[in-house]
Amino acid sequence: MLQLYKSRHFVLTEIRTTGKKQTNGILCFEGLPSVYGSPKEVCAIEDGVVLRSRVNYDTRSREHRQGMVVTVSGKNGVTVTYGRLAHRFVNEGDYVRAGELIGIEGNSGSGMREFLTLEFRRNGRRVDGCEYLGLEPKSRVFTPPHDDPADTVCSVCGLSDKTRVFIDSSPEAPEVWKKILAKLENI
Repeated sequence: MLQLYKSRHFVLTEIRTTGKKQTNGILCFEGLPSVYGSPKEVCAIEDGVVLRSRVNYDTRSREHRQGMVVTVSGKNGVTVTYGRLAHRFVNEGDYVRAGELIGIEGNSGSGMREFLTLEFRRNGRRVDGCEYLGLEPKSRVFTPPHDDPADTVCSVCGLSDKTRVFIDSSPEAPEVWKKILAKLENI
């Protein structure tokens, strides 16, 4: 399972297609509100060496839109750039492991709302991010695995204990939780 946020639940909100070959070059993610109260902590998706860890100040550069970035060397010569960070915890030359905290989702760069961009490149050219990560190119919610549908729904939606007790008081509660979870998975 792709672990991009420390809280392990997030959504792929946008896929930016670019170039003559219409490559899904930039993926936009947002960390969903966490019932754990953790900030939107971004984790490395794979092991690698940090090639860049900086803020792009040059407003004439296309990279300026990415704001604060961390670029990590990936497998098969592909580099992964995490953009629009509010804060970064790694420096150039550091070795990071998959799941290690590298930054906080933010709104540096262009745009107003907070989200994270991922860009994949090999030899300077964009690589299809959906293909690289094995994702279907449509919006998708990622949630932590739970055995109980009620646990998953409460975690993802941030439902209070009071709300859970209310729903659980219904004789149809197991079916209600399954239906809500099915709707979440189709977002």
